[in-house]
Amino acid sequence: MKIALFSPLHPIKSGIADYTEELLPFLKTYFDIDLYVEPDSISSARSLRSDFAVFPYHAATFPASKYDAILYHIGNDYRAHRIAYEALKRNPGIVVLHDYVLQGFYVEMAEAKKDLGIYRNLLQRYYGKKGLAIAERTARRTYPSIWETEEALDYPLNEEILDLATGVIVHSDFVRERVEKRLTKPVAKIPHHGHPLKTFDRQTERRKWGMGPDEILISSAGFVNRNRRYEMILEVLDELADSRLKYVIAGEDRGKLLRHLTARASVPVSVEPFLPLEKLESLIFASDICINLRFPTMGETSGILLRQMGYGRPTLVTNCGWYAEIPDWAVVKIEPDIDESALLKAYLTLMMNDTDFRLAIGREAAAYVQTECDIANCARSYADFIRVVSSYR
Repeated sequence: MKIALFSPLHPIKSGIADYTEELLPFLKTYFDIDLYVEPDSISSARSLRSDFAVFPYHAATFPASKYDAILYHIGNDYRAHRIAYEALKRNPGIVVLHDYVLQGFYVEMAEAKKDLGIYRNLLQRYYGKKGLAIAERTARRTYPSIWETEEALDYPLNEEILDLATGVIVHSDFVRERVEKRLTKPVAKIPHHGHPLKTFDRQTERRKWGMGPDEILISSAGFVNRNRRYEMILEVLDELADSRLKYVIAGEDRGKLLRHLTARASVPVSVEPFLPLEKLESLIFASDICINLRFPTMGETSGILLRQMGYGRPTLVTNCGWYAEIPDWAVVKIEPDIDESALLKAYLTLMMNDTDFRLAIGREAAAYVQTECDIANCARSYADFIRVVSSYR
């Protein structure tokens, strides 16, 4: 079978670019794959050309009829997924839905086009008067934005994408159950794959991050936004007032949310910009504890969490959405309720002072990723689903 694949690719700063480029070598076992990218970024995909044909996407000349299937990776970053969206509107195909809530995608599109009308019209089409109220709230920049609240799960604005899809791939039961409620099309849950691991020397990597043998490095990573709970995390670390602690936050802070938070923190905090993958993995490997909280959830999964777990790092997560589906013995779960701060403080205290506990959680985390998130198995599931959906044409 010959397929066309639309996804952000490097050097676009996107976890979905990492995801796609890791999966492609396994998918090529099953398919002849052509990659389509932004016309002005075709040279950036040079590293893939030994195994795949890479083409600039032009709507007028895209040869849809020569493909047995078209695969679109869709996430919340408009800049990263613009051509996938534009191509999907012209040529329906299989959608890999990386985020259930796509409010952010459409708002970024409206800002890029300097036209809120598209966003407003879609909201009205799918949600009526409530949709118009959401559009007005967004136009006024009322805090919090809908995509920062639990309400977003009721108004995800993913309907246009799902209507265009011929089949949908998701990564969690949390999203699968919601998608299946409104679709009669094929839907498959394929776990987010684990990542190929590099070999590091722990002491060497810890020295790179300025850590002594008795110090404790805590890290978080990923695009900075409010649902990652940084305000609460920094307050808890300040309450702990432990001189052994150093906290590193790695990720692009587009909204400059961390500027005022870190300025008043008493614990040593380092904020790194978007890190190259090898440096990000160095940070994870050097860490004693990782924090990966997400609340409210937008129905996302986290490639970074699977890197943290794959490298055997004990990681604290929020007990909601996809995170709640990970076994209790492989991560430490924090309930997103009024006791969230107290629970985080209690678990951090336990993990900081009990090395055996930290190591045990880390071992279970690595074992879970290795057995349940095997990338070859995920690619096989992709192949099976693509063949089934294509057979309906």
